[in-house]
This record gives sequence, structure tokens and C-alpha cells, in this order.
Amino acid sequence: MSTSVQALPLTSIQEAMWTAYRIAPDSAAYNIVMPLRLSGRVDPAAMDAAVTTVGERQELLRSVFAEHGGRPVRIASDAPVVRLELRDLDGIDEDGLLRAVEEAGARPFRLESGTFRVVLLRRADDDWALVTSAHHIVSDFTSRWLLVRDVLVAYAAHAAGTAPDWRPLKSSYTEHAAAELAHTASEAGLRAAAAWRESVAASAPAELPLDRPRPRVRSLRGDTVVRRLAPEAADGIGAAAGAAGVTPFAYLLAVFQSLTHRWTGQDDFLLGVPASSRSGRGQRDVIGCFLNTIPVRAEFGPGATFRDAAAQAGERIMRGMLGVRYPCGLAFPQATLFRAALFLVHMDRMEPPVPNVPPGQAVGRAIPYAGLDIALIDVPQQEGQLDLLLRIEQTPDGVTAVFSYDTDVLDRTTVERFADGYERMLTAAVRDPDARITDVELAADADLDAVLALGSGETGAFDDFNSFNSFDSFEKAWDHR
Repeated sequence: MSTSVQALPLTSIQEAMWTAYRIAPDSAAYNIVMPLRLSGRVDPAAMDAAVTTVGERQELLRSVFAEHGGRPVRIASDAPVVRLELRDLDGIDEDGLLRAVEEAGARPFRLESGTFRVVLLRRADDDWALVTSAHHIVSDFTSRWLLVRDVLVAYAAHAAGTAPDWRPLKSSYTEHAAAELAHTASEAGLRAAAAWRESVAASAPAELPLDRPRPRVRSLRGDTVVRRLAPEAADGIGAAAGAAGVTPFAYLLAVFQSLTHRWTGQDDFLLGVPASSRSGRGQRDVIGCFLNTIPVRAEFGPGATFRDAAAQAGERIMRGMLGVRYPCGLAFPQATLFRAALFLVHMDRMEPPVPNVPPGQAVGRAIPYAGLDIALIDVPQQEGQLDLLLRIEQTPDGVTAVFSYDTDVLDRTTVERFADGYERMLTAAVRDPDARITDVELAADADLDAVLALGSGETGAFDDFNSFNSFDSFEKAWDHR
């Protein structure tokens, strides 16, 4: 096989990821992980062959990164870079297996030598874990499912002695990068950038009250608070959104904006909404980072209701999506636009359709796929990227809110209070879209002392006040719940 290589330019989001990597090369904050429990007989040789085959199919699995002439470049080879790592943990207990899964996914990457990892852990002949992990510079939420799908489809084929039966790739990430460059230089791209700048002019990022001043250099360490939303709130989102004339996504965003308004006291601020820049059916099977984050402006006047906030959020999401192909980082190269973001996902609409893990459990419900029974394993990830990232996921048991945060600036108790506030705000918004946002009680009586302590400055929480993928599948799926 030829081992020729090419030095290729990065997309705008890849350049941002490279900068984050150079600042904190030992951080796992940008690892995107999808670990699966495999029940059944697994052939390690077939799995190894499957990983190699997927590496030949997917361009970014043959890529590493470097700097050339002071600029980061992607080095693409004809030969796959990633290989299967096999670890025999014969007889290890359940907790030990789960610790090994988390470690396999959380090991930092050295982008100069590799950006993907596939680890097969054997506990017994019929009990395995498959851990796929990638740096965000080459992956996104959709891509982590594509990687698992491609590996399992190839595994089933190699185990049966046949060729993988997958759709041929009709595009590549190199073509995506070239299209982005052409778009940013075009009249349509320049108009999109101007519209984005106009839409956020004179606004500022939402600044949550922090427990500590921002460090000069971020550690990119984080933690997560997970909440299962009350059934009466989760079940009523669709009807409340319909009554307000918006999508469920816009309604959930409006509640997040409303809570942020109450917490910060800001009447005009920006939050981020991660979205996919994939375009056309040609890119649907391509592994890569197709992320763009839309800055969505929120403005609150006296007496604003949830219906008002939802209408505004819906209109501004649609406006932002019109320019989603233009990289946010390129439109605002020197500006910090958001320190908090909202991301919605619908796990069982992906392929393979593995249900998400319910709160409090380590492993989700198993489904048959590619000759095995597979189940998702819960591991922490995407922690510390922003001050606060709210990810809302649907599980077989309801709707879960996942609050990932930066431990450099926020304490767990602070994020837990924010999570309490989101639950209360969502319940109120579902019960009555015409309720005034300022009328909602955010704290239970038992929490009032803590809130008063914050206001008095005793905790230091206000010391520095100045300081995966698309959501379209979630929207379409919500109506089928």
C-alpha cells in the first residue's frame, strides 16, 4: 500500500480546536467518547480487521496534525493511523471494567500522532466493552455514531468473511474544507458574516456569577451534574411549544435564556447553540468535525413572558441557521461570544439506535446490532469546554438535563442550584406559557439562606461577575415520543 501523505488546510473549527489543544495538551475536555457493552462472542481478529477497514474508508482516521510555516495543517496518509487496542481483563469486577472504560476514553490525544482510539476490553468470553474515542478536531456528535456504526458493520462482515455492506462515501472532509473556504470568500458568505455581526451588535456574552476569578490559563477541567426532568414538565414541552407557536427546541432554549436572565441580571446577552454545518446527502456518512456554534441573542423587557421569550428564540434560531455555513470563529475572530451553550440530542434516532443511559445507571438498555447485543455505557465527557454546557437528552425513562461545567470557575453546589432553577423554570413555563418570567420562584424555602449568602458576598460567588451536531433530529423525533 502506498504511504504518500498530503498537508491540508484546517477548517475554522479545527483551527480553534488546535489552539485549545496547544493551550492544554494533557486535557481530555475535547474527547468525544462512545463506549458500548458488547454481550456475545466477539472475535478480536475480526474487530482488528474492522478497525483497519474503517481507517481505510474514513479520511480523518488516516490523519494527524502538525504546524508548518507557523500554521497548523492536517497530514493525511493513505494508510490508517488508528489500530485496535486489545486489553484482556479476565475476571475483573463490574466496577473495575467501568473504570477501565472511562480511562480508555479519557486518555488525552497527541494530535501529532493520532486523533482516534478504539479499545476492546475483554471481561469474559461473552462480556466485552468497545470504547471508541476521538478528539473533537476530527469528530462531532454525529461522527461518534458513524464511527461505531462503521466499525460494527465492518466487524460483522469480517466475522462472516464478506465485505462491509455500507454506502459508498460521496464526499470527503477535504472537500468540506475547500467548500468552506470558497463560501467564506463568496458574496453569499460575506453577507452571512455581516448579518451575524449585525444580529449581535452591542450585545455581550452571558456572564454567570462565578465562584472564582477566571485563571489566566484555563485548565480545561470540569465536572457534570445530571438531572432527570420531572415527567410533568418533560411531557408537556411539546404542547407548550405548540401553544407558543414554536418548536420544542426553541421553547427549551427560551427557558434556558430566561433562567440565565434571572441569574445574571442581564437584559441583553448571548448564548451558544451548537449546530451542524453538514450540507447535502453527500456528507451524511463522513466522519469529521462539522460543528458551528450559533450565537443566539436574548433580550428581555419588563413583564416578559415565556411565550415572548420562545417567540424571540425561535425567530433568532431560524435567522442564525441561515448563516450556519459561515464559521462563527471567522466572523468574530477576536471576540468571546458565549460562555454558556445549550445542546439538544435525541439518542435513539441515530444509527445504531442505542438508547441513552438513564440517570443513576452505568449501562443503558441493550439492543441487537451486527450480531451482538450492544448497550451504551455512561462516561463523563465534554466537561470544562465552557463555563456551562447544558445538554438535554431523551432516554427510555424520560428527559435528562446534563450540566457540564468548568471547575476552574464554578463549584458543584452552584451548578446544582442552577439545575434546580432550570427545573423550576421549565415546570412553570410548561404550566403557563403566559407566566411572567420574573414571577417564578427559583429557590425552595430551604435554599433561601444560601441565596442570601450569595447576595451578601459571603461565598465569593460574585467576585468576578465580569468575567454533536445538529438539533434537527431532536425536533423531528420529539413529535414521535
